[in-house]
Order: sequence, then C-alpha cells, then structure tokens
Amino acid sequence: MTSVQDHDFAIASLLLQDQQKLIAAGKVQRWDVVKWTITVNLALATASAGIGKPGTGVIIFFFTVLVAAAGSYLVYHYNKRMTGARRDAAKVTAYFRDAGIDLSKIIPVIQARGDRTPEMYDAEELNIFGYTICFSILPALLAWLATMVS
Repeated sequence: MTSVQDHDFAIASLLLQDQQKLIAAGKVQRWDVVKWTITVNLALATASAGIGKPGTGVIIFFFTVLVAAAGSYLVYHYNKRMTGARRDAAKVTAYFRDAGIDLSKIIPVIQARGDRTPEMYDAEELNIFGYTICFSILPALLAWLATMVS
C-alpha cells in the first residue's frame, strides 16, 4: 500500500469525474438518438398515410428503414464511447485501490453488473432502445400496406 500525494489524488479525482461526465453525456446522447429516430419515423409514416399514393409508400418505408439503421448505429457509437470511458474510470479506480483507498466504502458498488462485459453494461437499456428503434418502422409499413389494399 503506497500513500497518495495530494496532487496525485486531485488529478486522479478529476480524471474519474471527467469519465463520469462522459458516461452521463453518452446516456443523454443515446436517448436523444432514440427520440429523434422515433419522431422522424412517425413523421414519415404520417406523410405516407397522408399522401396515400401507391408508389410512395414503399419509398417512405425504405427511408424509415434507413433512419432506423442510422439511429441504431449512433446508439452503438455512443455506447462504444461510454464503454471506453468506463474502462478509463476502472483504471482510475484501480489506481485508488492500489493506493489504499477503498471506494466501495464511500460509494456502493453494483454487483449485479459486475459479471457483464463493459460493452453490455447497460444491456437492458440497449435492448429497449433497439426494439424501440426497430418497431418505429411499423407505422410506415402499415401505411404502405394500407395504400396497397385500397
């Protein structure tokens, strides 16, 4: 156990705080991507239903698939950035532990996620976001099918 000097402790604390801010910002960015993907796809479905011409439904449905793919990629991208921030935070936490500072006495450690890979830390959110983005193409599909029937 080595002793941590004040300036080393301050720098490590700032690094940990920066990583926590990056993780929080990533969560907001992921949620914004999901909201905008759903909004754009619902707007496209509304336009498809409003136009009602047989040929436009398939084009608009194709665009909703593109929007969903782009949204899924952005969620993946932000999750990858958050994973990097979590790995960096783990290095800082290991530095504290090696210096004899037990952060688990200060901050409760969530054990339920300890067995997951860092990429799947937010597995529940990622599943919900993925299903939501995939289902956002359904209104445009239904609008396209409705124009084909009528």
